Formats: sequence, C-alpha cells, structure tokens
Amino acid sequence: MANVPSITFIGGGNMCEAILSGLLKTGHPTSHVRISEPFDQRREYLRTKYGVDVVESNGDAISGKQGMSVSSGVSCDVVVLAVKPQVVGDVVRGVAGEL
Repeated sequence: MANVPSITFIGGGNMCEAILSGLLKTGHPTSHVRISEPFDQRREYLRTKYGVDVVESNGDAISGKQGMSVSSGVSCDVVVLAVKPQVVGDVVRGVAGEL
C-alpha cells in the first residue's frame, strides 16, 4: 500500500491497544503495524486478537529483522512510545541505535 505509514509501538499495554484498535478500524493494514511487548501472555493476546507482529525486543520491533511474519520487509516510519513515563528514558536509550 502506497503512502501508508508503518507504525511500531514500543509497549503493548492499554495505550497501545486503544490506538491500535482505532487504526485498524479505519483500515490501517496489519502488515504495517508492529509491537514490542515484554510479557509473553500479552504478546500472545495482541497477536491473536489483532493479527499483528508482536515481539519481545524493542530493537527488533523497530528494525523488523527478527520474528516478523505479517510485516516482514516493511520498514518502520513511525515509532510510538506507549510506555509509562518512568521508563521512557530507559526505552529511548535502549533503541537510540535503531532510530
């Protein structure tokens, strides 16, 4: 799809799910969404409910190099930091090389 941004969410909690749900309802393709989420159960829930790629590693979610099935070969245009304010600094430092 031309001109459809590929969006990576760092953090798969409630904020991510609310935005993701709205995006998909408006027709944003699942092939242009990736999520990183540290918790196994939550990863499986998001993967099953929304049909998007969900991985454990923030860097892998941004780069799309590991564990992608739906969004394989799609580069990341937008990164949404959907994490708690107290961890934003750590997250940004951790992914700085991928941005």
